[in-house]
Amino acid sequence: MTVDGSPPALVSASLPEAEILVARYRVDLAKGKGRPEGPRLPEDSLELAVERTVGGGLRDRWAVTNHTALDWAGTVFFAVDADFADIAELGRELQQRGRLDAQTRGGAIELRYLGRRGDRSFERAVRVRAVAEPGTGAMEVDALDSGLELQLAVPARATVRFTIVAASLVDGRWRTPNGSKGRARWRADRVQVEAPDRIRLPFERALEDLRALRNEDLEADLIPEWSGGGEASLLNAGVPSFTGFFGRDGLAAGWQSAMAGTAALRGALEVLASTQASADDPWRDAEPGKMLHELRRGPLAMLGLSPRDAYYGAQTTPAMFVVALSELWHWTGDDAVLRRFRDAALRALDWADETVQHGGPADGLITYRKRAPAGLRNQGWKDSDEAIRHADGSIAEPPIATVEEQAFHFLALERMSEILIALGEDARADEMLRRAAELKARWHDAFWLPREGYYALALDSDGRQVASITSNPGHALACGIVPEEHAAEVADRLLSPALFSGWGVRTLAEDHPSYNPFAYHLGAVWPGENATFTLGFRRYGLDEHLDRLVGAFLESAAASPKARLPEAITGHRREPQVAPSPYPYACAPQAWSSSAVIQSVQVLLGLSPFAPLRVLAVVRPRLPAWIPELRLRNVRVGRAAVDLEFRRRDDGSASFRVLRTDGTLHVVAAGPPATAGAKAPSWLESIEGAVLQRAPGRLVRSARVALGLQLESKPAKRPTIARVGAAAGARAGAGAPD
Repeated sequence: MTVDGSPPALVSASLPEAEILVARYRVDLAKGKGRPEGPRLPEDSLELAVERTVGGGLRDRWAVTNHTALDWAGTVFFAVDADFADIAELGRELQQRGRLDAQTRGGAIELRYLGRRGDRSFERAVRVRAVAEPGTGAMEVDALDSGLELQLAVPARATVRFTIVAASLVDGRWRTPNGSKGRARWRADRVQVEAPDRIRLPFERALEDLRALRNEDLEADLIPEWSGGGEASLLNAGVPSFTGFFGRDGLAAGWQSAMAGTAALRGALEVLASTQASADDPWRDAEPGKMLHELRRGPLAMLGLSPRDAYYGAQTTPAMFVVALSELWHWTGDDAVLRRFRDAALRALDWADETVQHGGPADGLITYRKRAPAGLRNQGWKDSDEAIRHADGSIAEPPIATVEEQAFHFLALERMSEILIALGEDARADEMLRRAAELKARWHDAFWLPREGYYALALDSDGRQVASITSNPGHALACGIVPEEHAAEVADRLLSPALFSGWGVRTLAEDHPSYNPFAYHLGAVWPGENATFTLGFRRYGLDEHLDRLVGAFLESAAASPKARLPEAITGHRREPQVAPSPYPYACAPQAWSSSAVIQSVQVLLGLSPFAPLRVLAVVRPRLPAWIPELRLRNVRVGRAAVDLEFRRRDDGSASFRVLRTDGTLHVVAAGPPATAGAKAPSWLESIEGAVLQRAPGRLVRSARVALGLQLESKPAKRPTIARVGAAAGARAGAGAPD
């Protein structure tokens, strides 16, 4: 934008809402020639104020105010151009080249792009026009090939208003911003945290960002007639680089943020089930039962230059689908979702079985290998091509079995058993438990590094341990596959100086030859996975580790611009009075960084829902010294809602009380396992665990399996995390149906 050939000076800019920018510009009309006696004064200026709304297009509402005693007339020019590049082509040579036409008509300029490759085509367009607000002054619009030229006449002390509208053409439909529907009601009904700003502001920012990341266009295409009960939505994985649907991102963000609502979780499950691969397609790394990793609508994908219009190169997504399904059930108690997605979950596990190695050092472990020419070399949790490296810095060759993918698969087998029990399929459930027990027994021996007291990153094609020290074993803690006698060792290593930066756990240890604090998988800190590690600390009763990591995590969010955690932060060591540095190419917001904030609060407060039994267990809640008390409102479990208050004790533990309940919900105290932590279970926790071990009923047995209490035929030695309050539900007389 220019005013009489020169760009105006930006005075201020703010973001009152995620999709709205408000800015003010100033044009110096005196240009050093103003005089105190006038009529042109030394500081005479023209103000240009804009409210910009983005969405399916762009809408700028401009107000040009003449703050002088003299009339002003001049030219405001808005340059319009577009290259229609794919987001993956930014900063690189274009791989696709189509025809770009510019047309002017009726005071508007339209840029239309058409790309062709074989029998594929890609068409997009943008149309920009200016509209004067009636009765606010004279304005003439000329549409040129290079943009819009506005001739304005603004009388002294007057304002001229006009609107610039940019509409986008996608799949034959013109789109403009449609506002944010229902925002006020959503804010009134959503989960609320009342606490010091250092936790309240990141929590609220996370909620707002998750709502802003909603992709209504994809919802209309992929879940147009959702009939599964409850609301369903889809999230962009991150802005600006990861717009579109990403399978594991959608699942992770959905279950991590479920305390704030389950719509994103339902939507992700629905899309993944409906797009589950049914045929073998090497171009897409697709195999029957495998689940979608990435779905994009950019030119590279639509023209077939990339397989990412439907790419399946992720080992994580199928296992996470099963886990996410059980989490949705825990929060809602909706048996219908189990029946709706049962077959897709079983097919996902059947696909995983096809990747199991038979014989050799990796016997019984799931592995991956890239087949798509333009696909991902690594298809585990860390999926960059350079992520899986030996301790000497050399790259590991596929097929590869990573430590965390076995843990995800183990947890998926457990949760599938839980689902099958709830559906009355006991024999098949027992088979899942048997397989989980076999994998658990095999896993430790395959990956344990006795000299390190830690787990290897992976096994390579020769079955050699990839002995790099990484963050990956933290996921194993969260999944409960780590033997209790080794849990504290793993937690200690995660928080050792080589891995823990002070803001979080690095992806790769600082003393590794490939470490780089700016590298995505070789040194940066991922908020999304750090929240998962807190689950592991909670699961094994490692309170001191939990305090340290959750405290650092929340402090990093509070210290970030706008209290927003980016996709990743660099691995640099924390320094006093220095904020964390964002990873250079980080999305902000990023869905699973936002959801991680919500999950970290849930873990800190020890909230563990089991809606099928109408129970919310509170597992040894804790608060850092800078949060003396906290109130959590509008937490929904099943059809009930609850408000809770927590108060910190001197030892960091917290008391809690129920302030309000709406509906039937039993809120009970519970304890984690004590074998890894220093604090032994109380007599009440021990009784609860014993009751849960022996209580009858199909739902109670499902709860036992969800907690890992029935992995083997013999009883567990001690009660584990959250007894999910199922024992407490029995104690409270919860009359849930069998």
